[in-house]
Amino acid sequence: MSIGKRLIDLARSELNSLLDRASHHEEVHFGERDPDHDLYERYGMSTISDEELEAELERRRAAREAAAKATRARAEAPRPRPSAKPQSPPPQRASHADEIRRAYASLEVPPGSDFETVRKAYRTLMRKYHPDRHAQTPEKQKAATELAQKLTQAYKLLEKQLRK
Repeated sequence: MSIGKRLIDLARSELNSLLDRASHHEEVHFGERDPDHDLYERYGMSTISDEELEAELERRRAAREAAAKATRARAEAPRPRPSAKPQSPPPQRASHADEIRRAYASLEVPPGSDFETVRKAYRTLMRKYHPDRHAQTPEKQKAATELAQKLTQAYKLLEKQLRK
């Protein structure tokens, strides 16, 4: 089963469970109380008077304004000239663990599989998507070439990782 199919099945099951919970929630709580009551209880607002609520809103408004003032002051402050120090290297694209996880996913094997499983999956997928098998049309051959290159990169990465 392909990864795309697995993801679609997982999304469907999650959506169905959410719809079930929503319909159950509506059956149980329909018309019983204020729809915002749960929020009031969750954030402890059921015990706050209107005056206390207004005071809290004013305090938060003042805090936001103070933060905005500080941001403007920092933006308007003169900036020091850049020094001759070497700049830090650019951030790496992805961590090594992410690359390994993607390699397992592209070869459609579970993470942590042994080298023989990886090798068998690579050979099976290469037999299926090899560019020579899709030489009828240039578009298919180009797509198969790109996929074969990705599969080969994933296989080489896992081979290096698993043969240490």
